[in-house]
This record gives sequence, structure tokens and C-alpha cells, in this order.
Amino acid sequence: MMKKRIAIIGAGPCGLSQLSALKDDAFDLICFERQSEWGGQWLYPYQNEADSSEEYIHS
Repeated sequence: MMKKRIAIIGAGPCGLSQLSALKDDAFDLICFERQSEWGGQWLYPYQNEADSSEEYIHS
């Protein structure tokens, strides 16, 4: 039986919670994240107000 494939878009708080909730052997999970690190709003660029793609962060 093939596993159901699920894509999670974004590895912020919501994406990480979905990955955790679906971490069953019945699913083949993949997560897409634009940033170099996972965490989304949990990560704060302490050096400046721009992320790695030079887009300003509004929270």
C-alpha cells in the first residue's frame, strides 16, 4: 500500500505543528520553507530587520 503524500508549505509555528501531528508512518511528508532556518515567527533576526532574502519583516 502506498503512503499518502502530504506537502506542508512553511515551517513556521503552524507548519511545524502539522508536521508533528502527521508524523505517522502512514504519511510521506515534505515541508517547503523559503528561509534557511525553520521556525518562522519564532526566529527573530537580531542583527537587522531584514530576513535572508532582504525582505523586511513585519510581525
